[in-house]
Amino acid sequence: MNLRDFQYIIAVSEQRNFTAAANLCAISQPTLSTQIRKLEDYLGVDIFDRQSNEISPTPVGEEIIALAKEILLQTETIKQIAYAAKHTKLNHVVLGAFPTLANYVFPEYVFRIKQHLPDINLRLIEEKTHILIELLLSGKLDIALLAMPVHVDSLSFTPLFEDEFYAAVPPDHPIAQQKMVDMDTLQTEKLMLLDEGHCLRTQIIKLCTAYQTHDDDFRAASLETLRMMVKNGLGITLMPSVAIFPDEPDINYIPIRSKPKREIGLFWLKNSPHNVFYQQFASLIQYKPLQ
Repeated sequence: MNLRDFQYIIAVSEQRNFTAAANLCAISQPTLSTQIRKLEDYLGVDIFDRQSNEISPTPVGEEIIALAKEILLQTETIKQIAYAAKHTKLNHVVLGAFPTLANYVFPEYVFRIKQHLPDINLRLIEEKTHILIELLLSGKLDIALLAMPVHVDSLSFTPLFEDEFYAAVPPDHPIAQQKMVDMDTLQTEKLMLLDEGHCLRTQIIKLCTAYQTHDDDFRAASLETLRMMVKNGLGITLMPSVAIFPDEPDINYIPIRSKPKREIGLFWLKNSPHNVFYQQFASLIQYKPLQ
């Protein structure tokens, strides 16, 4: 019993045909059939039911094939760990973030990474949260900045920073000169929000559910649209601290007494051989939002 035997039975289970499986494994059909029969004799059970035109696993065969897939996956992980041990520095990293974060942290992150890791080829991807998670799981993305929590067991993460929300209001608004505002005060207002699909919209709606303060008559495509709407006196919104610029004209940012916030973390595949590197990478991009 060896790893090649596992590859053979997996190929047959997927192709449902010995000839097609043999072609996939680049061996002759008689050789593949003989090896599988030897494995069955060794185990003392039939892995495949050969009575019908389409080959299919027996019940015990299904269990054996499932374990074989896990073993091959673990074997590949061992190879990756060994490779990483010989190549401790990555030269290519794909980093993703969602739109209401990427615009404001990517420029600084690129600067820091180029300073500390000048040889690294950094590729940036800006997508909505659910797409970033899909890219992580498919291996098309190495690491991603996501709002916590993310309930995906196959992902590891390290917290980066807390991003506090502020009330963004025009300078002539009745609450514009307050040093701090309560959510009870904001309940008399209609908050302008982002469009469906943005995780920031979901986060703010959760904060405001008890107050029913969000305005469904207007939905912006970006935080910059919301910013301009506030500056033109067309409403108020909640703005994350990463998107707040010092001494910004025509808009007042007021702290909220309950300090609502979103927590940002760096995520990657749990079985990645580069866990230590990603932890080190996270230490380079610790962001200090507005205090």
